[in-house]
Amino acid sequence: MISIIACTNREKFVSNIIANFQKQTLREKELILVLNSSKMNFKQIERELEETKLNSQLIQFPDEMSLGECLNKGAERANFEYLGKMDDDDYYGNSYLTEAFEALTQTKAEVVGKSSFYIYFKKKQELRLYNPHHENSWIINNGQNLYKTAHFLSGATLIFKKDLLKKIAFPHVNQGEDSGFQRRCFEKHVKMYSLSKDHYVYVRSGLPHHHTSDATERMLRSRSRLVIRTPSIETFFDT
Repeated sequence: MISIIACTNREKFVSNIIANFQKQTLREKELILVLNSSKMNFKQIERELEETKLNSQLIQFPDEMSLGECLNKGAERANFEYLGKMDDDDYYGNSYLTEAFEALTQTKAEVVGKSSFYIYFKKKQELRLYNPHHENSWIINNGQNLYKTAHFLSGATLIFKKDLLKKIAFPHVNQGEDSGFQRRCFEKHVKMYSLSKDHYVYVRSGLPHHHTSDATERMLRSRSRLVIRTPSIETFFDT
C-alpha cells in the first residue's frame, strides 16, 4: 500500500518518527528511515527499529547530501505502489495513512496532502488552523493559473504514486524540496487533491533554527485562526 520515507539528521526525533508510524491503523505499510548524517548512531537506531518489529528499512547518507536527494534515494528502496513523507518532529494521528489511501483510491488522484491543517505553537501552547476552507477539494490548473499559496499542500503530508517520481523528482535542495516538487506537478497538470484538516499537526517549537521550512511564525499566524489553547495536542486529538 504505502511506503513512508522519513528523513532526519536529528537523533532525538527518531523515536517520534517510529511512534507516529507505529500507531497507524493502515495495515500494509513500510517505513524507510533515512539518516541524513554520518554522525548518527546507525547501529543503535537499527536495534531500536528491530525491537519494534516494524516493516522497515534503515539507510544512512552523508551530511552533504541534500534533503531532496535523500527523499529520491529513499524512494528507490520502496516496495509499495504509493509513497509518503513524514516529518521527524510533527504529529500524525492514527488514521492519517488510512485517510490518504482511501482518497488516493477513491479519487484517483496522483498526489494528496493537506492544504488546511493544524499548527501547534509549543511556546504559546496554541493550536491553530492554517488556511481554513481548503479541505476535500481538487487543486486545479486550468491553463491560466500560476502556482500560488492557495495550491500549496503541506510538504509533510504528501502521499503520491511511486511512478510519479520517474517524471518529477524532488529537487536536490535542503529547503523547499516539497514546494518545488508540487510546483512541477501543478505545472504538468498532475491530479492533486487536498484532504481534510484532520489527523496531522505541524508542530512549531519556537526555537531558532529548529525548522527546515522557510515559513515564518508571523506568516503562519496571519494565515491561521485560533482553535484552542492546550498544553498537549495528544490530549486534544486522542480523546
